[in-house]
Amino acid sequence: MINFYALDSKLSIGEEMMSVLDEIREIMEDHDLEVTLNKNMVIGLHSSVPIVLKVYVGRRKASIELEAEEDLRDVLDELVEAGEDIESLVDDVLSELRDVAIEIGRALENKGYRVELNLREGENDVRDIVEEVTEEYEEILEEELGISEEEF
Repeated sequence: MINFYALDSKLSIGEEMMSVLDEIREIMEDHDLEVTLNKNMVIGLHSSVPIVLKVYVGRRKASIELEAEEDLRDVLDELVEAGEDIESLVDDVLSELRDVAIEIGRALENKGYRVELNLREGENDVRDIVEEVTEEYEEILEEELGISEEEF
């Protein structure tokens, strides 16, 4: 199959891919994500908690995923011990990352890419970690301080 878009423009397929990856990087940076490029993948790390948005770009296809970094549990443990409302914080971060994913998806679709948003599984994994951290903290408070769940 001939890629007429690549023929019409003066860009080679490799140059076109770099242009697309650069556009994704710019969108992520505009939303204050820490960006890493890795071949045909752009990774954006949120600054508040270690949750990333990964965009895989192929030939006219792209997949956008959300994923918890390995140290998310440790970071959430520290935040909950410091009295932070981690459920609210994580909800805000997931909402921001979803908005960024939608913006990237639209930009790619406008360039003729077929885009798959695969965010739900990653969101569920993150929410499971939040729930586990919250439950563990509540159990610790109950055991050590004799504070019941109703008193939170």
